[in-house]
Amino acid sequence: MFAFLEAHPPAIVLFMLMAAFIMPAIAHFRRSLCAPFSCGFMAVGLAGSLYLASLAAEGRVIRYAAGGWPPPWGIEVVINPFSAFILVVITFICLLILFYSTASLQTEVAENAIGWYYTIFLLLVASMMGMAMTQDIFNMYVFIEVTGISACALVLAKNTRLATEAAFKYLLLATVGSGFVLFGIALLYLITGNLNITFVAEEFRLVYKNYPFLIWTVLSFFLVGFGIKSALFPLHLWLPDAHSSAPTASSAILSGLVVKAYIVALIKFYFLIFGFELLDAIYIRHLMLIMASSAMVFGSLFAFAQLDIKRRLAYSSVAQVGYVFLGIGLGSATGLAAGILHIFNHAVMKACLFMAAGAIYYQTGNKQVNKLQGLGYEMPITIGAFSVAALSMVGLPLFSGFISKWYLAQGSIEAGMPLFVGLLILSGLLNASYFLPIIWQAFFDVDQHKPKTFTLDLIPVPMAATLIILALTVVYFGLRPEFPLSLAQQAAKIFLP
Repeated sequence: MFAFLEAHPPAIVLFMLMAAFIMPAIAHFRRSLCAPFSCGFMAVGLAGSLYLASLAAEGRVIRYAAGGWPPPWGIEVVINPFSAFILVVITFICLLILFYSTASLQTEVAENAIGWYYTIFLLLVASMMGMAMTQDIFNMYVFIEVTGISACALVLAKNTRLATEAAFKYLLLATVGSGFVLFGIALLYLITGNLNITFVAEEFRLVYKNYPFLIWTVLSFFLVGFGIKSALFPLHLWLPDAHSSAPTASSAILSGLVVKAYIVALIKFYFLIFGFELLDAIYIRHLMLIMASSAMVFGSLFAFAQLDIKRRLAYSSVAQVGYVFLGIGLGSATGLAAGILHIFNHAVMKACLFMAAGAIYYQTGNKQVNKLQGLGYEMPITIGAFSVAALSMVGLPLFSGFISKWYLAQGSIEAGMPLFVGLLILSGLLNASYFLPIIWQAFFDVDQHKPKTFTLDLIPVPMAATLIILALTVVYFGLRPEFPLSLAQQAAKIFLP
């Protein structure tokens, strides 16, 4: 199987698409098998992604021409350290989310809709994987649209008034973002006459001086379009409602992966086609840094003001997207590697936080952050996992979030912008201001009349096991970050050689 995958990398995307398409049939005959089959399909996808990542880690680059049509005529798929890294992130996090959902969906989604939920989930996974692999900008746009529509459907799955309103807002703004991206692609095709990224880049270097204003327009369209889709401040308006109103599994994949998938596309467009020198020359890089800095500060301030735990986590995602864009805008290899690494670290941390919030609601029915007194003794697994992920978000040593911030600080100094080191410290303090009170309440603000005795969480085993795995992942990669860090560093060398 691995030999076939090495020769035909798109097979992993086709496999996930086929899994999505047969899910309604499984739901029709035996609905209870949807969850285990989805987990099995995703486990196969993770195994394939890890194999491709092992090849990429050895320095190999796999190029595949779909249908035997070589570029620029056909669609090209490329497996390099960057795409392999993103594939592993997507499949690993989604496998854990699916395992968690085997218990959580029963109380959040109508029984007759569960099969369709897994269909949309697997379709979303396939489209994100396609975005990571494809080298064709129009094919990229197709995957962007499939990702956006699938994400809206996952928000709508809860079928409540708030979820419907949030999904409509998400769809409306995502459509605006898609329009900007499509216009940018159309203008780029008008200038270069190609759709393959490699050929577009080659032609672009020959003609871009003839279209100075048009080039600025294209770059701005991409920044606005992908900024809306990735919830970059101040283009984040759809995110809090969508993430807080969706089922827990949907919130985890939306916040942990979907917004990052669009950043992956933006990185490929900006660095492979235009190059950092041009981004710097026409101040797009500076605009990204301003927006990233604003996201890191204002996202945290908005999070601090939220009492609903999922809305607090949603605004926290706005701030964390700023870290990734900061890495992109610094223009140093270390900074870009840190931004790419944070795609993984934040996906793990935020999935853990959202699923812990879902477990709290499952057991207590509570959504408010100011009503968690003593919960650390009633739900030690859930609150323990939440605490690990929260401390990692703050950026304390021994946790994976610290690794991202450490290398972002190094990248800031390498780029000659030490001011951002101070911004990273400020952002960490702001993160602490809205995460540490939750932990304090759970373990130290206890009613004196209640005994301080630990009891096991009253949540299903899949939910508890997923939280434990994610918390251990945060700690492990905080102590041993070599594998994701090496892939991120190799990926950065592709864009900033």
